Amino acid sequence: MKRLLQLIAAGLASLSLSATAADKPAGQPTAEAPASKRFRNVDVKEWEKLRKDPAVVVLDVRTAEEFAEGHMPGAINLDIRGGKFAETLAGLDKSKTYLVHCAVGGRSAKACGQMDGLKFEKVLNLSGGITAWEAAGHKPIKGR
Repeated sequence: MKRLLQLIAAGLASLSLSATAADKPAGQPTAEAPASKRFRNVDVKEWEKLRKDPAVVVLDVRTAEEFAEGHMPGAINLDIRGGKFAETLAGLDKSKTYLVHCAVGGRSAKACGQMDGLKFEKVLNLSGGITAWEAAGHKPIKGR
């Protein structure tokens, strides 16, 4: 019951902040204004449906070593921890649909957040990462 009350209070506080931001004159930034979110999380079933589209880009943000141990067919490796990640990301076509994953979902969520900040049009994050994908019975490709 205590947890429910905390959740309700948090929801009311959020509504209050939204109303405050809406009351500000147009064009003036507010600290309360929420950041846009162009990406969403998808499960393995939806991921697989989307992955069949040849126009979709599968982006694996794990390290090169992890990628070589096993990756999804057609995936492109772009290590989020690599030195040129932000620069390479900024050069990608923002109008394409990107399916982004890592091992379990943490690094890919960060990558999706960066892509959101760069205004990529459609970015989807695999919930549970390649670990969930493999657990669903899919087989990775070994090597580069």
